[in-house]
Amino acid sequence: MASTPLLPCRPPVPELHSEDFGHWLTGQSFTMLVPMCRVGLAVVLAMLLVVDPLLLGSGVWGDRPQHAWLLIWHAAAALHFLVFELAARHARAHRQRSRLLAWFFVCNAILFCWFGLISWMLSGDLSTYAMFLLTMVCVFAYPGRLRRLLNIASALSLTLLIWVADPRDIFHTSGAALNLLALHVVALLIDRFLMALNLALYRERCLVEHERARADQVLYNALPVSIANELKNHNTVKAEQYQRMAVLFVDIAGFTRFSAGRPADHVVQVLNEVFSGFDHLVDRYDAEKIKTIGDAYMVVGKGNLSDIARLALDMVASMQAYSRRSGEPLAVRCGLHVGPTVAGVIGLKRFLYDVWGDAVNTASRMESLGQAGRVHVSEDVYRELAGSFVFEPRGALEVKGKGVLQTYFLLGPMPRGSG
Repeated sequence: MASTPLLPCRPPVPELHSEDFGHWLTGQSFTMLVPMCRVGLAVVLAMLLVVDPLLLGSGVWGDRPQHAWLLIWHAAAALHFLVFELAARHARAHRQRSRLLAWFFVCNAILFCWFGLISWMLSGDLSTYAMFLLTMVCVFAYPGRLRRLLNIASALSLTLLIWVADPRDIFHTSGAALNLLALHVVALLIDRFLMALNLALYRERCLVEHERARADQVLYNALPVSIANELKNHNTVKAEQYQRMAVLFVDIAGFTRFSAGRPADHVVQVLNEVFSGFDHLVDRYDAEKIKTIGDAYMVVGKGNLSDIARLALDMVASMQAYSRRSGEPLAVRCGLHVGPTVAGVIGLKRFLYDVWGDAVNTASRMESLGQAGRVHVSEDVYRELAGSFVFEPRGALEVKGKGVLQTYFLLGPMPRGSG
């Protein structure tokens, strides 16, 4: 026999999709593009406009042609950073950002190789080139093999350029080539480590979002959406007063006797099936389920009273259909009233959104004094719906705490063309 469905104790880890990880990784790297371009632009402009003229004017540079290459490189680097900073401001879609990052990496690889050649020709030093390369590896990440391919290609290209352009052959004999190879191996290892770190971070982020969604689902199932959002945002909920709210109580007649001679799991299964059907009806009529107490079910409606009246009739019909289908001899009593109420959240643990007021008490009395398979309503409901629904007078009843009241049975909507 089926049992009541429960939430699993440990939720399954959400499935990781490589495409989603690529989108996230591209987004993370793209956020660094503009700051990197601004820093790079500031540095190369300072070199181009301040340091280079001072060194040239003081005669420190001399007449070596490589210094002219350095001026040209600073100008090209400034243009490079400026173009990508402006382009990044207009890239909105993922595909645009992905392509822009790819071109940024390619252009940077070319600039690094060019600067490495100039640096080697001027001083035989590749330390600045190493700083550029490791900075790029540590700041940016990118899905796929592009960065690794560019790393290998730049190492081979720079080695070839120095071998062709520098006839002194110091690059190979001094061990600088081995240092360059070691530098790129380190860069590849750092890149691989950071990619694994990003993947672990993304998995953790997905798990956190999955858990948050589960927690939100539980919260939204326990509370109305507006109340749940207020509780999430402010950690408290202000009580609200309503001048007019429809209150509906539904109770399964004779359920105590029904449950006495049956297994507990069967009783719970019956309640779960009946109340799950009621939940679907409540959603259909945009009403608000407040709570269940044993075999009693409470609903409120803040809008059109006729919708709650139709809901009550549908609940009676749903219970009758369930009894025919299952063979269980069950029926419901419904009590409906409309009037002023106060609503709010009470408690700190297992908190509950509840409704209080005279309208709640009167609706509860309508249910307890009603009859199985019928919707018992107050005179206030009758006065408001008399032109659109059919009623059967119940007569005057002594209602606890209210005195003698005229009550009615709600039979159904008024047939079209009548009245």
